[in-house]
Amino acid sequence: MKISIFQPTYLSWVGFYKAIDWADKYVFLDDVQYENHSWQSRNRIKSSQGELMLTIPIVRNFPQNINQVKINYSRDWIKDHLKSIQMNYSRASFFKEFFPLLESFYQAKPVGLLELNVSIIKGICEFLDIKTDFYYSSALGISSDFKQNDKVVAILKKMEADQYLYAEGAWGYMEKEIWLYDNIKLIPLKFDHPVYGQLYGEFIPYLSVIDLIFNCGQAEASAIIKNIKL
Repeated sequence: MKISIFQPTYLSWVGFYKAIDWADKYVFLDDVQYENHSWQSRNRIKSSQGELMLTIPIVRNFPQNINQVKINYSRDWIKDHLKSIQMNYSRASFFKEFFPLLESFYQAKPVGLLELNVSIIKGICEFLDIKTDFYYSSALGISSDFKQNDKVVAILKKMEADQYLYAEGAWGYMEKEIWLYDNIKLIPLKFDHPVYGQLYGEFIPYLSVIDLIFNCGQAEASAIIKNIKL
């Protein structure tokens, strides 16, 4: 059983969708502490001037878990984000194919950050023909008092995992002995970022997946993600 567990992020990058596509079951780690200025509420697109960060304003009420974070609608940030995306990708080959779907993700104006991020992630997965089953860590009946490492182990046991795809930077908080004891094969999310045709000159990696979709279209973007070798 192949399991990947990640915090839900905003307009996530290509590797995030590879982690979902690779897994039999994907767990949204939603009941851990929200990190300010993290990818949970922001991501990058490409503009004629280089990278452009899009950030969702939140209602500040720290500390709080990801599934408790509320979006701040005191200004029309949705209009700003969609305008920035439209301005910078309107000349992309597949803008008309994807923009109406992307625009639709925002229409419900959800109260919670988790709800928005998950709706975008699931919508893009459906668009890219990624059929992995989704779960929420908060719904698995695992104690919220666990430290992050113990919580991940508990989730993997609950899901009967024998393989676990993890973010490479997460190794610092893992205790190697635990993983060896439980016979869980660790696979780092590490690969050479695929290069594809972008607007505005020199290629920039690790942008939001929407950059890939606008430039390559549904079929090619799906194939690129599915063909990434870990």
